[in-house]
Amino acid sequence: MKYWSIFLILFLSHLIMAQTEHSALLDGTIAYEKGDFETATKKFEKALERNSSSLKGNFNLGNSLYKRQKYDEAATYYQNAIEAAEGNKEKAQAFYNFGNTRLAQAKRSMQQQGQGPAMLDEKGQKHLKEAIDSYKNALRNNAQDYDAKNNLATAYKLLRQQQQQQQQQQQNKEQNQDQKNQDQKDQKNQQDKQENQQDKPSEKPKENQPIDNENQKNPADLEPQEMSKDEVDRLLEIIEQDDKKVQEKLMKRKRSKTKKPEKAW
Repeated sequence: MKYWSIFLILFLSHLIMAQTEHSALLDGTIAYEKGDFETATKKFEKALERNSSSLKGNFNLGNSLYKRQKYDEAATYYQNAIEAAEGNKEKAQAFYNFGNTRLAQAKRSMQQQGQGPAMLDEKGQKHLKEAIDSYKNALRNNAQDYDAKNNLATAYKLLRQQQQQQQQQQQNKEQNQDQKNQDQKDQKNQQDKQENQQDKPSEKPKENQPIDNENQKNPADLEPQEMSKDEVDRLLEIIEQDDKKVQEKLMKRKRSKTKKPEKAW
């Protein structure tokens, strides 16, 4: 009877904790649906206090934090949800939301730069690449998820825009430096001419020209728009081809490293 009573106490304790977790999840869901994301956050946090590995608790807390634009915190709970998920569908949803979080962070870093071309800093580029990888993982678990396909294509398109802008920026920098060198050369020639012809009026040396900003895009102009199914499919083909090229390069490097050296006679 002694051991039976201990077992009964443990069972009742576990049942109460499960009921408390379920109640907190239910309250959090109600608050979330009402748009009260702060209350929802607290309720889901309470559910996780009872069961830290809860798939619903981690996933829903990530959603609440995402709605409050607390992206770093949301990403942490989505990662927990990925680890807690057992089925492919649940994993795909968690990967998809994690990708949305990283994409939102990348867009935010573009908007914070203000004037000039909307360029991603190193951290923003990292977030964008993580978003792309996460959408790919979502599709590996659910190949029929069109939203994941669309967002993958959107993120990849944004990455290509960034790469093109970086190339253009580098070209502008080189052209500006060439112009500066030419201006300095012209100024030197003008000074030499003035020294040899003191009786002639001096000409004002040409000033360095600023970079033309008229054709540079604002952050709002680079906001990726939802694409048609044909555009998504075309971009996905490009992504797949790029992935194959990367894999081929890695295999070549691996083969070159493992190749046996020739014998020395």
